[in-house]
Amino acid sequence: MKLALALIAAATMAAAPDAAPVVAPAVIRHQDVPLVTVYAWERWGNFINALAGSKAEIPYDAARLQVKVYTFPTGEIRAIRFGNGVRTHRHINQTDTILYSWQAQRVQFVNDQAVVTAPGDFAFHQKGVDHSGEEIRRGGGIDLEFAFARAGVHNDPTGFWSKAADHPLEPAASWMTQTGPAEVFGAAAADKAPRSAARYTIRRAVFPGYSAREVHVAAGTAILLRPVATDQLLFILSGTFRVSTGGHDYTLESEDSARAVAGKDFVLTALTDGSYAEAGADQ
Repeated sequence: MKLALALIAAATMAAAPDAAPVVAPAVIRHQDVPLVTVYAWERWGNFINALAGSKAEIPYDAARLQVKVYTFPTGEIRAIRFGNGVRTHRHINQTDTILYSWQAQRVQFVNDQAVVTAPGDFAFHQKGVDHSGEEIRRGGGIDLEFAFARAGVHNDPTGFWSKAADHPLEPAASWMTQTGPAEVFGAAAADKAPRSAARYTIRRAVFPGYSAREVHVAAGTAILLRPVATDQLLFILSGTFRVSTGGHDYTLESEDSARAVAGKDFVLTALTDGSYAEAGADQ
């Protein structure tokens, strides 16, 4: 979305020489992110959007979206609210984008392919692929987009899907070893993990160059995120969590977000039963 890219540019613009240095956020709370209404339409092959209240003349067939954009230095999370029947026009993103269907059910069109997505499904749109979507859930819903700016151009950009029906929730366990955090899934969570391991359930999605997951955690469970070489972005779906990173603790609730910085400590503790979505580039 051009709106999101414009917000990235504004947020990362170089500060004036006499300005205080900008500190990259570890967390962004939902109450600090404005809910922006965006109108989007296509004319003569161009994808156009405008903010509500602007002087632009909004055509009758414009899609009306409400968006919250959580901007971090290495990517952003877009929480997009679609009304029932709202369809975006064909467009391309300038980012690699992982879409997670949180409270939405959509028909996604990528090139000449149409796929129905429902809560728990993941999709991946490479930078430069033509795509659009139509919300078909009664009352509308919310999709999450994890967007990452990557250098270069895909030779043959396309779309990928990871359906919840094909990738059900599975047990997982993680613990600290002498060489760092370890994590196992499925039967190995019962057979190989020590009794002291943190236990939870996850739904995993793996895409070219990226991975994503939906994680469900019981109250009192503390997860030390798997070792990563690149930043991971997290979005709290439900419950209350404590994030400990960089020597600070933060309390997060539904629709808050966090950034796990590559190579730095990051512990997520469930204060209540809860869940979150996570995405990032593979190592």
